[in-house]
Amino acid sequence: MPRLISPHKVAGVLVGALTVAALSVGPASAAQSTVDGAIGAGDKSCSWTGGVTSDTAPNNLTVDRSTINSPGGNLSCSGLSAALNNDPAVTFDDAAGTATADALDVSVTVVGVTCRYRSGVLTAQRDGTTRKYSATADVPLAEGGFLCPASQTVSATLIFH
Repeated sequence: MPRLISPHKVAGVLVGALTVAALSVGPASAAQSTVDGAIGAGDKSCSWTGGVTSDTAPNNLTVDRSTINSPGGNLSCSGLSAALNNDPAVTFDDAAGTATADALDVSVTVVGVTCRYRSGVLTAQRDGTTRKYSATADVPLAEGGFLCPASQTVSATLIFH
């Protein structure tokens, strides 16, 4: 019999992934740049394009959540809704090929149940010399009832322009 994934578990995974996604923001040009992201779990997914950053990688920068979340951004999810609650500060270590966010705070709502996940420092690994980063991390539950998973292992892919 196939294993069923509850919508709340998928929501937790996607929230955490969205959280991780926000951690690596930094394209390769002048002062302001953009980041695209994609997150998936089971048959659920979230993605966005054109999230604005305060600077370009590898400079220290901040991700502007209002350019990812609706109505200012184009975050799109199937079967749930999600929102980034903070503007993550990101630092880059090009020698190590990493991008690190100081903190992430994300909410996911499935079938009227909202779960909020917060984490401390999160790091993503760069793909070669590109500005494409991937991360997998455990993200703990910060707020939400017993229907919210206590933590989730999440994955994300980000591309910086």
